[in-house]
Amino acid sequence: MQKGIPKKKKEQEGVRVTVTRERSNTSTRRKYVIFANVSLAIIIAVVIFGFVSYINGRNYVHFDFTSNKKFTLSSKTKNIIKNLDKPVTITTLFDPSELFYAQIKDILGSYSYMSKFIKVNQINPLQNRTKAEELAKNLKLEALELNSIVVESGDRSKHILQKEVIERSFPFKFIGEEVFTSAILSVSQGKQTGIYFTIGHGERSVDDFDKPGFSSVVESFKRDNFNIVPLDLLTRKEIPTSCKILVIAGPTKPFSTEEINIIKDYLRNDGKLLAMFEPALAPNEPSGLKPLLEEYGIKLRDDVIIYNKVSSPMFGARIVSEVYISKDEYQEHKIVNEMTNLTTVFFGACGIESELSHSSTGSVGNSNFIVKPLTFAPDLAWGETTVVSNVRPRLDPEKDLAPPISLAVAVEPADPNKMDAYGNPRNSRLDKDAMEGTRIVVFTDVDFAANEYIRKPGNQDIMRNSISWLAKKESQLGIAGKTPEFRAASFSPQMMQVIFWLSIGALPLVTIVVGGIVWWRRRR
Repeated sequence: MQKGIPKKKKEQEGVRVTVTRERSNTSTRRKYVIFANVSLAIIIAVVIFGFVSYINGRNYVHFDFTSNKKFTLSSKTKNIIKNLDKPVTITTLFDPSELFYAQIKDILGSYSYMSKFIKVNQINPLQNRTKAEELAKNLKLEALELNSIVVESGDRSKHILQKEVIERSFPFKFIGEEVFTSAILSVSQGKQTGIYFTIGHGERSVDDFDKPGFSSVVESFKRDNFNIVPLDLLTRKEIPTSCKILVIAGPTKPFSTEEINIIKDYLRNDGKLLAMFEPALAPNEPSGLKPLLEEYGIKLRDDVIIYNKVSSPMFGARIVSEVYISKDEYQEHKIVNEMTNLTTVFFGACGIESELSHSSTGSVGNSNFIVKPLTFAPDLAWGETTVVSNVRPRLDPEKDLAPPISLAVAVEPADPNKMDAYGNPRNSRLDKDAMEGTRIVVFTDVDFAANEYIRKPGNQDIMRNSISWLAKKESQLGIAGKTPEFRAASFSPQMMQVIFWLSIGALPLVTIVVGGIVWWRRRR
């Protein structure tokens, strides 16, 4: 019996060794399976991350939750960039620690994402002097200034200095988008389009920096790649072929018969006209252009001044000469289609008789040209024919101009291939790349575009869009980039009334209700 015990122990030990080996093999296989699963999961994660990064790189999307869309390109910039047809290279020569460099980098990144034709390079001249010198040599410049931007396209280039991108006066304002877009237009479009301003009839001056002047709006035209030239018709006796758009900015003296005939001939031959008028009330005199405009279906009433009835929370119903144009007053037209969220303000305007109702959209005119309203005056506005100082204006249906009243209209050919408004075959006097087809835009106010009021939210945009439409540069239509700035809030009379009742009625009422609830709970 004792001899059998060792043999049994050996058998038990053999079984124990076999079980241990099987357990070891199972554990090893399990480790390999776990390792394979983890490796496969890592590979799948890397592939998914790479795929998402690839999609994200080809489809740039960002969200801007700021109230003024500070980090979003304007619609005008987007239209210009999307219509590029030639490569544009933008090179920054900034020290990364410089003020606003991050904002410049971000906005140029948005430009490159929006168009395959835009390439952005970044050179730090402090660390890579050789590349900066090579760039200067290619541009045939002795040197490039530190903290500047170079925009190139073909053999054209523009050197943008830091002081042009940042307004140094306090509060410091970044105006990069407008400057960069202007530079892209300058190098990609080639020659500038000529805008000629008539002089000699009391018009607003393009060189006047005072409140009545036009220097601010003219500067915005230059940024849109237009060339501004004053024109004395009595001296020149003709409108040059380089004049693609003729501007008449608020004449207070009449044009001579000779000058009117020159303008008439210009319009008969595919000319483009932007005209702004003021009420022809003393000391202003009629311009003499009304018969010419009537030939194109525009019935100008410069013998009236538009008054608007508004409700003021402090003073009740008031009669004012300011006319606020907002969403309901804009009509269907390329010039104003994107302006529904902006308010344009006219000051002391005259009127245009309209055959369309305030709420309708459409056009009127003869068989060759159509007249489309851009804006209507509000329903409570009217054209006063009897203006007497110290006498409150009131609507006289028998004498005054009653609604609907157009404040701005656009005229264009019903068919550019038809005869002109005089029944004659169209024979363009302009060169072969001229913009065929007569176009006219008429505003019944000129103050809205003056230096004093051009900063109003919609005033500059409606002017710049009108010029772009006349020049047939539809890609430049839209809302321009807004300069972030401290400015006074502009409220319509309706908004003022809401603010009044909220502050005078709602807030005290909330205080009384909350106080009453607290008193009642403590009393219990």
